[in-house]
Amino acid sequence: MLYVPILKCKQGEKDALYSLQDDVKKNILPLLELTPDVIGKGNFAGVHNFWSNRKFIFDISPEYEQELTDREFFTLYDKCNKEHVIPVIKLSDSEEKLTRLINRSFNGAALRLNLEEILDDDFESLFNDFISNIDQTLIDLIIDVKFVEANKINETSFLVKGAINSLGDLKSFRSIIFSSNSFPKSLQNIEKYKLSLLPRIESKLYEKVKPHFEKTGVTPVYSDYAINHWSFFDYIPGMQPPFNIRYSVENGYIVYKGDSTKKGGFKIEKVREACKLLVSSEYFSGENFSWGDNQILEKANGETIKPGNSTTWRAIGTNHHIKFIVNLISNQL
Repeated sequence: MLYVPILKCKQGEKDALYSLQDDVKKNILPLLELTPDVIGKGNFAGVHNFWSNRKFIFDISPEYEQELTDREFFTLYDKCNKEHVIPVIKLSDSEEKLTRLINRSFNGAALRLNLEEILDDDFESLFNDFISNIDQTLIDLIIDVKFVEANKINETSFLVKGAINSLGDLKSFRSIIFSSNSFPKSLQNIEKYKLSLLPRIESKLYEKVKPHFEKTGVTPVYSDYAINHWSFFDYIPGMQPPFNIRYSVENGYIVYKGDSTKKGGFKIEKVREACKLLVSSEYFSGENFSWGDNQILEKANGETIKPGNSTTWRAIGTNHHIKFIVNLISNQL
C-alpha cells in the first residue's frame, strides 16, 4: 500500500477508481466516505461495481455521522463485501457499535483520528482506554490533519510532533496513515479562462512530518483528499457551478475555471478550448499517462463532441491525481 486517497463515494470518484490501470489499483487503499446526499437518496449498493475484489476503507462523511444511528450505519456497512471492507472506528463510537464492527470484520479496522482531537486535553486517557480493548495489530491508525494552509506548514508539523507523543507505541499498529488537505473549498478567487497554479501542500507537509514518525520506528503511508476539499459540498438545486479542470502537478494543482452552466460553460466549444490550453502547456502528462489524460486530449483534439458535466470532470481530475501520486511516491522509494 503506497497511497490512501480519501474520496467521496459519489459517481465521479467511482468512475475515477474504475478507470485506473491495474498497476495503480494494486498500490492504493481508497478510503470511501458516504456523503449525506448519497445516504439520503438511499441508492448506496456497495462498491463491487467499481472497486471489485479489492480492499477499501469504509466511513461516513463527518457532516453526517452524528445523525446516523448505529442501526442505519450497519444497514449501509452490510452492503459492502465483508472480504474486502475495512470499517473506520472512532473514539466516539459506542461500545456496542465497536464490538459489532470488530466481530464482523474480516480485515480488522481503521481508527481515524483528527489532529484537533489528538491535541485535546482529555485525549490521552480516552485513547489509552480505547486501545486497551482492541488488538492494535489489526488496526490501521489514520491521523488526519484535514485542511492545512501554506503559511502554517511548520506550525502544523510541530503540532503533529506533539500529537505523536500522545499516541504511545505506533509500531504496535498494523499501519500508520497520515492525511492532509490543501485544495480550496471554493474557486471563487480563481481567475477565469487561464491556467492557475495553486500550491499543493500535502506532499510538503508529509515530508516535514515523516522524520517525526520515523524516530518512533514507523514510516507513515501518504494520504490526501485528491482534488477536493475535505468537507462535503452540499449541492442545492439551481446552483450554477462553473466548468473547471483540476489537474495535479508536482508542486501544485493546475486549475482552469470557465463559465457557469447558465453561461454555456459546459458547451463543447468552450471545453475544447480549455483542454487545448492544458494539453499545450508544460503541465500536461501525455495521453497515455492515465484514462483522465486521454479524455482531456480527446476533447482537445475534437475526437469527441461530448463535453461532459461536473461529474465527468471530477472523474477525470481524480483519476489523473491518483495515478500522479502513485508515480510520485514510487519514484521516491
